[in-house]
Amino acid sequence: MKLKHLQSALSSVPIPQFTEPDITLEQYATSPELTSYIILAALQNEDIGYGRTVLDLGCGTGMLSIGSAIVGSSHITLVDCDEDAMAIARENIEAMGIEEFDEDDESGCSVEYVLAKLKFVARKDPNTSRSKGGRGRGKGRGGGGRQSQISNRAVPISPPHQISPVDDGIPLASNCVDTVMTNPPFGTKPGNAGIDVTFLRTAIRLAKRAVYSFHKSSTREYIQKTVESWGYEVDVVAAMKFDIPKLYKFHSKDNVEVDVDLIRVNLVPRGNDH
Repeated sequence: MKLKHLQSALSSVPIPQFTEPDITLEQYATSPELTSYIILAALQNEDIGYGRTVLDLGCGTGMLSIGSAIVGSSHITLVDCDEDAMAIARENIEAMGIEEFDEDDESGCSVEYVLAKLKFVARKDPNTSRSKGGRGRGKGRGGGGRQSQISNRAVPISPPHQISPVDDGIPLASNCVDTVMTNPPFGTKPGNAGIDVTFLRTAIRLAKRAVYSFHKSSTREYIQKTVESWGYEVDVVAAMKFDIPKLYKFHSKDNVEVDVDLIRVNLVPRGNDH
């Protein structure tokens, strides 16, 4: 499938943005353009597509799930903690003609929905403080802040193989799907420092083949070192621009572009990837 064809299909999703976004969840929908890039990258690596099972962690409006279904993935699991977001995702899935879960139907793409909230405790670094003039204050997902990035690096987080569904709040077995895709909160809002890595850790726990995730480019070194310390290979698939529209009252611009990395975590030993 060509990029322009996938973008065209995803542009027809009826509700691409959140109708009433929740800033505490740093809700910003994945655009058709970014969704297309992640879907095609995963398809080229044979991580999604025919016979593959996919989980969309923090599904939001369901863009990554819909993209995975369009390219022929066999089963999609959508996970989110927001009932309103899940309702939007379900409406989009149905509008796009993607079937719901049916154990008796072996054709097409089956879909299931899991309402669950990832357990997260903000990590505090006693050595950080706000500088003069307010530098370091997170302002939503695109605001960024030196303080949150330092806090991310300051406190270690236990590896995926040491956690369970009870630990992270997602009631699904480890290694339950082939591939997990996630567009996690960046952790730039005060109190959310480190949530992006918590999402990534759970994504790795749930997947048995690969994980695709977006992270601010400024955290690249930290993300790579963290994933490698867990014993996995990680590659930056693409450096991209995440366009954040004016959604919240504190947004002063019509849109802001944030530099992001699309990473792929490889969970399969080389030579055993089929």
